[in-house]
Amino acid sequence: MIGNRIGVAIENAMLQEQYIKSEEKYRTLFDSDPNPIFILDAQNCRILDINQRALDSYGYSREEMLALSFLELGGGDEELAQALRTLSLDKSLLLTKRKHYRKGRRPFFVNINISDAKYGESEVVIASTTDITESVEKETQLIQASKLTTLGQMAAGIAHEINQPLNVIQVCADFFLKMIDRGQPISEEDLKSMAGDIGRNVQRAAAIIQHMRDFARQSGATRSKIDISDPIRDVFKVLGHQLRVHEVELVLELDPNLPPILADHNRLEQVFINLVTNAVDAMDEKRGWPEYDHVEKLLKIRSFLENGFVAVTVSDTGIGMSDEVLAKLFEPFFTTKDIGKGTGLGVCISYGIVKDYDGSIEIESKVGEGTTFKLSFPAARPTEEE
Repeated sequence: MIGNRIGVAIENAMLQEQYIKSEEKYRTLFDSDPNPIFILDAQNCRILDINQRALDSYGYSREEMLALSFLELGGGDEELAQALRTLSLDKSLLLTKRKHYRKGRRPFFVNINISDAKYGESEVVIASTTDITESVEKETQLIQASKLTTLGQMAAGIAHEINQPLNVIQVCADFFLKMIDRGQPISEEDLKSMAGDIGRNVQRAAAIIQHMRDFARQSGATRSKIDISDPIRDVFKVLGHQLRVHEVELVLELDPNLPPILADHNRLEQVFINLVTNAVDAMDEKRGWPEYDHVEKLLKIRSFLENGFVAVTVSDTGIGMSDEVLAKLFEPFFTTKDIGKGTGLGVCISYGIVKDYDGSIEIESKVGEGTTFKLSFPAARPTEEE
């Protein structure tokens, strides 16, 4: 009997030693991982455990970190919260370009990989983050350079849009001066009418300038709920004159009842500007082909809901693209335009922006007939308040 007890005690001691060694091995591997790792309560996302890399990266002490919810590190990321609520067992999910905050509210960008797992007897979520701040900053600089290039290319059109309200103001001013020089009174009706014209055109010019300032500002990889029709309409605040000069007929069929998407207005406007300017160039090029006596220059943009996705098609009657061109279309610096007329970055940058917002791009094109770009984005999920 005593021998059995001694044997059990020895066996328990050996098991305890193995457990301690296993725990030490787990902790060593856990802490030596190059990326921050978080063990989260599956119910409320409270942080249950973190590795040393997480403490080093985020700047908190272990006690401070364990008092936080993982969602607090992202400033209350509602999309992440929704993903965590719907994550199923043995599944993983990658969320890209999320803004997180180090201690002291210092922002940086991460990719987040989350998966459901068991932690002892508890159901938990394992989250790991990868710092991608440097690549996001470089991408932002490239996008900004592309926007400034676009503004330079549109300078003549912008000048025309501003010149129109200035002309109206000048006509009114000339009328006032002429009547004063002649010593003739100006009727109250004329004063009221012209003052109204001046006010409306000042507001129009100011709105154009403000829009240019908004478009030119550097925008980050942020997401907010937007109506996709808004950046589409804003494109023609700066390209309206260009379409008229190039004799392009514009047809807009925008569904007014679409759900919002999660994206950045400024960046999506850049995507649509790139698509529209490329469409105009393609139709101009087709008109230069001798085999086409008459070219209908038609640009059609539609928005609609399709299988839960918000979709937009941009169609032109231009020169179209061959299979060889389509295969290289998203490659950086690839362009079919003459030297000095294109950087080869517009479509590539647009593709990256669309992917940032979990969207997709499909292209249908036929040489001599035209091209259709189709962009699709997931509809934003309603929040609890909605």
